[in-house]
Amino acid sequence: MTNPFTPHYLLDRCGFKFDSSIPFLVYVFYTKTHLLSPTQYNVPLSKDREKLHRVIFNLKEEGLGYKRIHRKLVEMGMNVGKSPNTIDSIIKKRLKRDEILNQPIIEEYRDFDIQFLRVNQND
Repeated sequence: MTNPFTPHYLLDRCGFKFDSSIPFLVYVFYTKTHLLSPTQYNVPLSKDREKLHRVIFNLKEEGLGYKRIHRKLVEMGMNVGKSPNTIDSIIKKRLKRDEILNQPIIEEYRDFDIQFLRVNQND
Protein backbone atom coordinates (compact mmCIF):
# COMPACT_ATOMS: atom_id res chain seq x y z
CA MET A 1 0.00 0.00 0.00
CA THR A 2 1.27 3.50 -0.77
CA ASN A 3 1.97 5.97 1.96
CA PRO A 4 -0.83 8.60 1.95
CA PHE A 5 1.54 11.31 3.15
CA THR A 6 3.99 11.29 0.24
CA PRO A 7 3.78 14.21 -2.18
CA HIS A 8 3.27 11.81 -5.08
CA TYR A 9 0.21 10.27 -3.47
CA LEU A 10 -1.25 13.68 -2.53
CA LEU A 11 -0.74 15.05 -6.04
CA ASP A 12 -2.17 11.91 -7.66
CA ARG A 13 -5.34 12.22 -5.48
CA CYS A 14 -5.87 15.76 -6.80
CA GLY A 15 -5.60 14.64 -10.40
CA PHE A 16 -1.99 15.74 -10.90
CA LYS A 17 0.42 13.37 -12.55
CA PHE A 18 3.90 13.11 -11.07
CA ASP A 19 6.28 14.82 -13.40
CA SER A 20 9.77 15.94 -12.57
CA SER A 21 12.25 17.85 -14.69
CA ILE A 22 15.91 18.40 -13.95
CA PRO A 23 17.43 21.64 -15.27
CA PHE A 24 20.69 21.43 -17.20
CA LEU A 25 22.87 24.32 -18.28
CA VAL A 26 23.66 23.81 -21.96
CA TYR A 27 26.26 25.79 -23.91
CA VAL A 28 28.51 25.61 -26.97
CA PHE A 29 32.26 25.64 -26.45
CA TYR A 30 33.82 27.34 -29.49
CA THR A 31 37.51 26.97 -30.26
CA LYS A 32 39.53 28.18 -33.21
CA THR A 33 43.09 26.89 -33.32
CA HIS A 34 45.82 26.04 -35.79
CA LEU A 35 47.05 23.16 -33.65
CA LEU A 36 44.42 20.70 -34.93
CA SER A 37 45.30 21.26 -38.57
CA PRO A 38 47.65 18.73 -40.16
CA THR A 39 50.21 21.08 -41.68
CA GLN A 40 53.88 20.80 -42.57
CA TYR A 41 54.59 23.86 -40.45
CA ASN A 42 54.10 21.91 -37.20
CA VAL A 43 57.18 19.80 -37.99
CA PRO A 44 60.27 21.34 -36.32
CA LEU A 45 63.23 22.34 -38.48
CA SER A 46 66.43 20.30 -38.39
CA LYS A 47 69.51 21.81 -36.73
CA ASP A 48 71.15 22.55 -40.12
CA ARG A 49 68.02 24.24 -41.46
CA GLU A 50 67.59 26.21 -38.26
CA LYS A 51 71.15 27.53 -38.55
CA LEU A 52 70.65 28.41 -42.24
CA HIS A 53 67.40 30.26 -41.50
CA ARG A 54 69.04 32.16 -38.64
CA VAL A 55 71.88 33.33 -40.92
CA ILE A 56 69.45 34.26 -43.72
CA PHE A 57 67.24 36.34 -41.44
CA ASN A 58 70.24 38.02 -39.77
CA LEU A 59 71.44 39.11 -43.22
CA LYS A 60 67.92 40.17 -44.15
CA GLU A 61 67.75 42.34 -41.01
CA GLU A 62 70.96 44.03 -42.16
CA GLY A 63 69.04 45.14 -45.25
CA LEU A 64 70.35 42.72 -47.86
CA GLY A 65 68.11 41.38 -50.63
CA TYR A 66 67.75 37.70 -51.40
CA LYS A 67 70.31 37.83 -54.27
CA ARG A 68 73.00 39.36 -52.06
CA ILE A 69 72.13 36.97 -49.24
CA HIS A 70 72.64 34.08 -51.69
CA ARG A 71 75.99 35.48 -52.77
CA LYS A 72 77.12 35.83 -49.12
CA LEU A 73 76.02 32.30 -48.25
CA VAL A 74 77.94 30.86 -51.22
CA GLU A 75 81.01 32.84 -50.12
CA MET A 76 80.61 31.45 -46.59
CA GLY A 77 80.54 27.93 -48.05
CA MET A 78 77.02 27.13 -46.84
CA ASN A 79 75.02 24.47 -48.64
CA VAL A 80 72.32 26.36 -50.58
CA GLY A 81 70.77 25.92 -54.01
CA LYS A 82 72.40 27.26 -57.17
CA SER A 83 69.71 29.86 -57.80
CA PRO A 84 69.14 32.95 -55.62
CA ASN A 85 65.43 32.18 -55.90
CA THR A 86 65.92 29.42 -53.32
CA ILE A 87 66.70 32.10 -50.71
CA ASP A 88 63.64 34.09 -51.74
CA SER A 89 61.55 30.93 -51.41
CA ILE A 90 63.00 30.18 -47.96
CA ILE A 91 62.18 33.71 -46.78
CA LYS A 92 58.60 33.56 -48.07
CA LYS A 93 57.96 30.11 -46.58
CA ARG A 94 59.45 31.09 -43.23
CA LEU A 95 57.27 34.22 -43.04
CA LYS A 96 54.21 32.11 -43.92
CA ARG A 97 55.20 29.54 -41.29
CA ASP A 98 55.56 32.23 -38.61
CA GLU A 99 52.20 33.72 -39.61
CA ILE A 100 50.43 30.37 -39.27
CA LEU A 101 52.13 29.26 -36.05
CA ASN A 102 51.62 32.59 -34.28
CA GLN A 103 47.87 32.78 -34.78
CA PRO A 104 45.91 33.41 -31.60
CA ILE A 105 43.92 30.53 -30.15
CA ILE A 106 40.32 31.58 -29.55
CA GLU A 107 38.25 29.74 -26.95
CA GLU A 108 34.88 30.92 -25.74
CA TYR A 109 31.53 29.73 -24.44
CA ARG A 110 28.46 30.63 -26.48
CA ASP A 111 24.70 30.15 -26.62
CA PHE A 112 23.91 29.51 -22.96
CA ASP A 113 20.52 27.94 -22.36
CA ILE A 114 18.68 25.94 -19.72
CA GLN A 115 17.10 22.69 -20.85
CA PHE A 116 14.91 20.47 -18.72
CA LEU A 117 15.31 16.72 -18.78
CA ARG A 118 12.10 14.95 -17.90
CA VAL A 119 12.32 12.14 -15.35
CA ASN A 120 9.53 9.56 -15.23
CA GLN A 121 8.57 7.94 -11.96
CA ASN A 122 8.38 4.46 -13.47
CA ASP A 123 11.87 4.52 -15.04
